[in-house]
Amino acid sequence: MVVFSVAGNEFAIPMTVVREIIAAAKLVPLPDMPPAMVGIINVRGSVLPVIDLKARFAMEGGPAVEYNKQRILLAELEESMVGFLVDTVTEVLRVSRQSLEYLDQIQGMNGNIVHSICKVGERLLPIVDTSKLLSNQETKQLEEAAKERGACSAI
Repeated sequence: MVVFSVAGNEFAIPMTVVREIIAAAKLVPLPDMPPAMVGIINVRGSVLPVIDLKARFAMEGGPAVEYNKQRILLAELEESMVGFLVDTVTEVLRVSRQSLEYLDQIQGMNGNIVHSICKVGERLLPIVDTSKLLSNQETKQLEEAAKERGACSAI
């Protein structure tokens, strides 16, 4: 698991979807994008969209984090690569299946963006379901952008 913080709260995502962790780069904002999609970056010639997880989680506030300390998690979602802007990456953990408790097994909880909780000592880490971080509208916009990138690179 890759453990990261957003607005002073810890979360994790499975290492299997993270391709790389990079320093926050200069983002290029685009017009007419959903609020959580803060812009695009160039990673070794590939233009990738970046989603601010603080905005996605509706967790404004928390301790101020300097931009140069922020990180972008490059994650593979289906056939696309997406960057997730987080405040900090704190650690990479290897956890056993026994340390996971799925939300459908917890009384009164049902999964949305978080699908399970990882118990690490006294800590409880919400595990984010990356497949649910994008709305249908955002997925369509990414698909269209990918098609346009393919058309531009063919020129």
